[in-house]
Amino acid sequence: MDSDLLHSIESFPPLPESINKMNELCRFEEIDLKAFIKVIESDPILYTDILRYSNVPQHGFRHSITSISQAIALFGIGAIRGMSLTAALKAHPYNDLSPYGITINEWFGVMENQQRFLDLWLGKKHRIVLQSLGGLTFILEIGRLVASYALMDKQKNYQFTESDPDKLILEEAEIIGSSGDELAAKLFEVWNFDPMFLNSLGCSLNPEIGIDPKACASLMSARMLFTLKSIKPFEEIEPILKKFDFNLEDAKVAYEIVTAQL
Repeated sequence: MDSDLLHSIESFPPLPESINKMNELCRFEEIDLKAFIKVIESDPILYTDILRYSNVPQHGFRHSITSISQAIALFGIGAIRGMSLTAALKAHPYNDLSPYGITINEWFGVMENQQRFLDLWLGKKHRIVLQSLGGLTFILEIGRLVASYALMDKQKNYQFTESDPDKLILEEAEIIGSSGDELAAKLFEVWNFDPMFLNSLGCSLNPEIGIDPKACASLMSARMLFTLKSIKPFEEIEPILKKFDFNLEDAKVAYEIVTAQL
């Protein structure tokens, strides 16, 4: 990665200190839950957004979730980290996605569809796969925000034309010098995220080379179906599902639930 791109990464506005504290706590094999909860409760933005997400009707809970400890018990640490990252990005000072022809709200909408699909699909029969992703399912397209910032930092105007994620990363690499995913992985490295998180993001469109190919294949499926500009037919991902030994019907049911509610 050239020096200009490294400058873009290093100058990208940081996440809140609360996210850094959470990441540090998650580095230990035994996470201090009391400390983890305290970090969230000390940040009004994270606290409010996590409880809001925990209580959306799609979860079907009979009673309201009123505490972070309840949310952790129901969703797991990984999902809570993902919710926290989403909340932090919603309050982030940089939110220009005009190079991709979408608004920040549309961008969040794409990631919400991807996350809901993965949660519905993997949540019951593939919970281990879902948990291994450590909240990454919430922010699969963060590279687009980083790439937009890199363009701005280089004082370069460009409108990306590709929509399919595998073609888009090639276009990004040609224009910027690295794909958005590569930039995001480098940014997460600067932010001290764990190596598995970086690998899963970096290999989410090339699962064969990932540390956990099946987990990466699930991310690729979500990204191929719910792109920045459109929703693709389910048949687009059938070859991936077969190759990595997923049940097609389980994924299709999840896809139909998500698309029926759009």
